[in-house]
Amino acid sequence: MRPPLELKILELTKERERLTLGELTEHLRVSDPTHIAKELADLDRDGVVAYAQGVVEVDHDRRMRVAERLIRSGQDPQRISRFLDWQEFENFAAASFERNGFGILKHFIFKGREGRREIDLVAWSDTFLLLIDCKHWSRGLPPSQAKKVAQAQVDRASALAEKPELLAKRGITRLDERKAIPMIFCLGDPRQSIVDGVPVVAVSKFVSFLHGVSPVGDGITMIPFKVHSTQSRLV
Repeated sequence: MRPPLELKILELTKERERLTLGELTEHLRVSDPTHIAKELADLDRDGVVAYAQGVVEVDHDRRMRVAERLIRSGQDPQRISRFLDWQEFENFAAASFERNGFGILKHFIFKGREGRREIDLVAWSDTFLLLIDCKHWSRGLPPSQAKKVAQAQVDRASALAEKPELLAKRGITRLDERKAIPMIFCLGDPRQSIVDGVPVVAVSKFVSFLHGVSPVGDGITMIPFKVHSTQSRLV
């Protein structure tokens, strides 16, 4: 059985935006391109790719549509994200959270006590407020390096927890009731699922993490926001 057409498109357009019907049929090892051409026409109609006169065009936005279409069809997320670059991987992570009911802020930049800070993704739901560092790792890190990455994310989360008004201005509510959870979202399976209290979640384990983690335990670092008593309750 040949791989899904969309997956092969994602693979072949990782470093370029155009490929031909002939190249696709060759890589898919299909002798008759008729069915491939029909599938491409359907993808073009749905706005996933641009296809005309035997040429497929896929820019960065369309690559994300291809990846999202594959996810919706039940394909392995880890296999899909392997063909995304680091920036596309961040967008892929954001889309994954949004599909699971989270609000999203991307590249949240703020000024803390030690200067400029940036959180790759702020993701919140009724249960969680996650501060996420996206790492396009295909393999787990050695323990010493993983600890450094985890601590750096705790430091960023702690700095933002001191400035809840910045999130309140972006529409995130109930900060007096919430706690910030620093988290690392990565491509490959990590050697440790929790490093110094920071969950390290692979793409392939994302859904099981959301359904399995407790918002009040499990040894996960949870940082309260410093909402002043004089500050109005955010509702």
